[in-house]
Amino acid sequence: MWPFAIGGSVLVLAVLAAVGTWVYGVYRMSDPVPPVLGARVEGRTIVVKFPVCPTDVIQRVEVTDFDDDTSANPHILWWAANPTTPSAKKGIARLWSGEGFERHAPEPARSAVPRNLDIGYADPSGDGRDGVFTLRTISTARLKAGQYWTEDGPKTAAQIDAQLTCHRGG
Repeated sequence: MWPFAIGGSVLVLAVLAAVGTWVYGVYRMSDPVPPVLGARVEGRTIVVKFPVCPTDVIQRVEVTDFDDDTSANPHILWWAANPTTPSAKKGIARLWSGEGFERHAPEPARSAVPRNLDIGYADPSGDGRDGVFTLRTISTARLKAGQYWTEDGPKTAAQIDAQLTCHRGG
């Protein structure tokens, strides 16, 4: 009797472990890693590359203080809206200048720019993507021409966009 009870218990535990492993695998696969955006410093400007598909529309770019935990809505340091140039429409934003956007906030004082920036964009529906950058990290990143610093290391604009599965119309 005892050998059957022990064997049955081991079998039940093995089945439970297998089912648990399978459920965990399905859960991990259904929760994909979000695409990263990139940034680089060009002089006094931070250039950001958002991952976008050719059909995506960027409505607004916002920069907030990532470390601002004093309110539910962190203070917006800078914003730009309605891209007008091909590069801005392809997800490239030159922070502080507003170049390529119809409207934008004035450049913040250098003393007002925090160490950790939350940079994001919103599309017309209000959805979008964002990422956090430490100024020291992106200003000291060793990048080749055309590269942006991402949390996954240096990437080109094409590599940043390639993270997305874009559906081509036609």
